[in-house]
Order: sequence, then C-alpha cells, then structure tokens
Amino acid sequence: MQPSSHVVRQALRSDIGTVARVLAEAFDADPVMRFIVPAPRYRRRLTALFVFETLLSPRGSWVDVVDGEIAGAALWGLPGAGPPGFWQTLRYSRHLLRAFGTGLPKAMRAFRTIEDAHPAGPPHWYLQTLGAALPGRGVGGALLRDGLARADAQGVPAYLESSAAGNVPIYERFGFRPTRDIVLPGGPTLTAMWREPAGGGQ
Repeated sequence: MQPSSHVVRQALRSDIGTVARVLAEAFDADPVMRFIVPAPRYRRRLTALFVFETLLSPRGSWVDVVDGEIAGAALWGLPGAGPPGFWQTLRYSRHLLRAFGTGLPKAMRAFRTIEDAHPAGPPHWYLQTLGAALPGRGVGGALLRDGLARADAQGVPAYLESSAAGNVPIYERFGFRPTRDIVLPGGPTLTAMWREPAGGGQ
C-alpha cells in the first residue's frame, strides 16, 4: 500500500463547510468544547462554531489534503493581527448564536478568560485551532510543521493553548514549553504554551 501523501495548502472559502465539519469531528470529546457548547444538537452547534472561527481566519487557515480529501485543519492568528474587530464579529454572529443559543454569555466568559491570558508580545503566530478527523495519520503533525516553518522563516515565536492535557507532551516535541494554566470559571483548565523560533530565542 502506498503511504498517504500530505498536501498542506491555504484554505479556500469553498472549504469552510468541510473545515468546520472536520474540526467538529476532531473536537467532539474536547473538554473545553464540551464545557462551553450546549449538549442538545452538540455536533451541529460545534460545526457552527468552527464555521464562525474559520470565517474570521481567512488568511490564517490551512488544510491538510490527504488522498484528495481534507483530513485536518489549522487556524492560525498571524503576527500583529490581534483579535477580530467588533464589526467583523457582528457580521458572522449568526453562527455564534447557532452554536451557543442562550449559552452565549457562558461561552463569551470562557473566551474572555482565554483572551486575557494571551501574551501581549512579542508578535507571534497563534495556533488557535488544530484538528484532524482521523487521528494517527500524521495530519496534525503535517499542519503543525508547516505552520511552524512559516513562523521560523519569519523569526517569530508561536503560542497556543492546549485544551487537552494529553496533547501537552506532543506540543513539547515540537518545541513548545508550558507557561501557565488557564482555568475557565467553573470549567476545565487549559495549558498555555510558548515556542521560540528555531535557531533563536531561549
């Protein structure tokens, strides 16, 4: 059997629906998503959330195409981009309402806690979301290596929050180091992680 070939490319607008479905499958059991996304119609709500996030990341979205199909996606915040503005968020807010309904205030408190813990500087690549529909095929690794190569080429650090404790050692193998715990009010704990560019920093 021929090994699967990984082709990482920037996501197209026509990929958004597929990206959202792939990420929803990848994050089905994620503790943070299970905490903030209401249980009724959970998968449908989770897909709506990832439609929203992908729409807000038009230049920072990459997909891994394996054997002709999108098998995973990475959403990166690019250096200096900052959080989305009010009007941009409002434009796609219908997807947030589909995702959370009356649970939106709880979700926004969680997002604010995560955002408040985000390092102010220096400019860095921010791995907001990384997921693969079929684990064990090297999809996440291919996406992570691609993004980190871009960060290294610019000589800038990278940052992420790991929502699953089991993923922390995986990210450490790529050069990330834990910096702090982020405790969501009444919910799970995330691990903030920072990576200096290869060949620079500490």
